[in-house]
Amino acid sequence: MDRRSTFSRTLARIRSGCRAPVIAPVLLAWGVFTSATSFATTPVPDARATASLSAAPQQLQGLSRQRSTKTPAVPTEPQTTYDYIAAQAVGTTQPTTARRPPSGAQKVAADDIDSGVSAPSAISTITPLCPTLSVNTAYTLSGTTTGGSYCYHFQVTQRAKTQVFLIGQNASTDFALTLVRHEENDTLTVLGTSDQVGNADEVLLALTEPGHYYWLMDAYASDGSPFQFGAILNTAADAHELNDAPELATVIPDDRTPMIGNMDSAQDVDYFRYTAQYGQDVFVRMDDTFGLGEWTLEYFTGSFWSPISANTDSMFSNLPTPATIYLRVSPTASVPLNTAHTYQLVVGSFVRASDMVNVSSPENLVPVPLGATPSPLVTQAHNQLNWSIRVLDSKGNPVRGVQVNFILGADEIPTAAHPAFSNSAGIASGSLTLPDCFGNGDVLHTGQGYLWLTEYDVGAWLIHVPHTIPGEVGVGGPNVPSVTFGHICRQTIQ
Repeated sequence: MDRRSTFSRTLARIRSGCRAPVIAPVLLAWGVFTSATSFATTPVPDARATASLSAAPQQLQGLSRQRSTKTPAVPTEPQTTYDYIAAQAVGTTQPTTARRPPSGAQKVAADDIDSGVSAPSAISTITPLCPTLSVNTAYTLSGTTTGGSYCYHFQVTQRAKTQVFLIGQNASTDFALTLVRHEENDTLTVLGTSDQVGNADEVLLALTEPGHYYWLMDAYASDGSPFQFGAILNTAADAHELNDAPELATVIPDDRTPMIGNMDSAQDVDYFRYTAQYGQDVFVRMDDTFGLGEWTLEYFTGSFWSPISANTDSMFSNLPTPATIYLRVSPTASVPLNTAHTYQLVVGSFVRASDMVNVSSPENLVPVPLGATPSPLVTQAHNQLNWSIRVLDSKGNPVRGVQVNFILGADEIPTAAHPAFSNSAGIASGSLTLPDCFGNGDVLHTGQGYLWLTEYDVGAWLIHVPHTIPGEVGVGGPNVPSVTFGHICRQTIQ
């Protein structure tokens, strides 16, 4: 038979009358979640149920697709070779409790993962075109014939990662499996087709929003022997799904946006891709805030996947221009799965330099000369203090989305960090309102043609950029820990 014409017939016979199935459903345990082009194993139900034949109705003839000759699944590894990549650990720290709100991606809170999403009201007005079956259920179908097309309907009531499968074909059976969505405007959209060689298992993975869907099964060859089909829904999928294969990898923007995800099943694998456009050094870190070792982070070397330690700052250097790095997060087999736990992965340009530091006050003060006090008051302010700094990558380009902490303390000001994030120009900045003070020191000095008495407190400030090589970025380090700050309390003319 002509395989291209098969699909036309498969999408052809809805609303022309279907024989109602007689079905005994059996719940199916979670199966393997994979992409349509990479299969580890296929789900095998512990129990079987029987479905009556239901030919695809005529109404689906309006849909068509271009079918190619059946071919084996494509390789599951990235095609580009990265033998030049070696991750270098540059520091290990405890995960921070405060996370930067993602600018592009949304955080999936643990108590939101399993919360239901109500289907649009229009969904309930759609009349299914094929007999309705249950999800998370395995059905056995027999009595099919060569050239036949068979259709069944299922409904998704909340966002889910859905795996549809057709398995257990004997040597004389050869089916293709197509997943179709019935849109709210009563049109039909093909989401994908699994068309493996011979009687190989047919498996499709899709991110399904609430709505109506169909299994469409085309028989290239069949002797009527039984096989199984079904749909497994996983509602614990994170915001980055689908990313279960390298070709589906989530693209990480170059702005330090945290990738926050979870393992929705023991077979879940989350793939990510980051491109260093200028060949700059790359920063990689995965935080395991629960400390249970639930996840394994790896990068692709070009030949194999190599692990990267959690809660550790790692750096990729000596990269070509441009360079793309593939990473994946998978569940640790020896640790119990908890779909409510989330990891945080941050990938971006590694900050290797800083400049354009400015810490000053806009107030009209009479500056105390540097030599007039026992500790030179390098920076002086009364109630207002502004600060800024620019952060750069290894190629001298500004880095966006980097947390920078301006740390200030004085006699009457408790030491505290004031965080800010760098903008597209690489500049992080902030303004501080300082309290009034009494002054633990005083000094007589001249300025503006007068003799002044200045009462002041002594403090210090520094600028710290987390997750950088110590002493390389910011202000303050092993040689000069901080900059002396003079908190001006009062100035009077003598």
